[in-house]
Amino acid sequence: MSIENIIHVHLGGTDETLACKLQEGLTLKAVALLVLGTGKLGNKIEEIFFFEEDSDDELPGHHTFDASHHGKRIHAHRCRKVDVTFHYADQKREHVFRAGATIGKLLDWAKHAFGGDQNGKYALRLSADGEPLAHAVHVGTLVKAGHCSITIYFAPTCRIQG
Repeated sequence: MSIENIIHVHLGGTDETLACKLQEGLTLKAVALLVLGTGKLGNKIEEIFFFEEDSDDELPGHHTFDASHHGKRIHAHRCRKVDVTFHYADQKREHVFRAGATIGKLLDWAKHAFGGDQNGKYALRLSADGEPLAHAVHVGTLVKAGHCSITIYFAPTCRIQG
């Protein structure tokens, strides 16, 4: 029994993931055509950008996948970058991330940017009183259609209620 090698292509701005069978010489262009076929990210190949998870580098158009990509997440998104505005108490910080950046990566950045205790318990939320976002969520899934920016709230995980 042989195990198929696959890559997971996350469609930015949606909760959908495509599983692509890794074949010898699979190109990014072939993956892009599969993504286009879903109709989820528009209808122009040149308007879709690809990244490996948590990578700051865009995959080049001539990229070819091989067995080392097995099980990896690739992100297809219409945003080359996502402008993130962070709020913490009365402070605000801004930073640019790739669409495939995880909330965990954003949280690490926010802890450093706001001078938070690196071992402290903090969370990122979509609203000041919202639920904490899971560390594995990708920022590109949170942006609304037609936008490449988002506002996120940085706060301690335990709140004093009184």
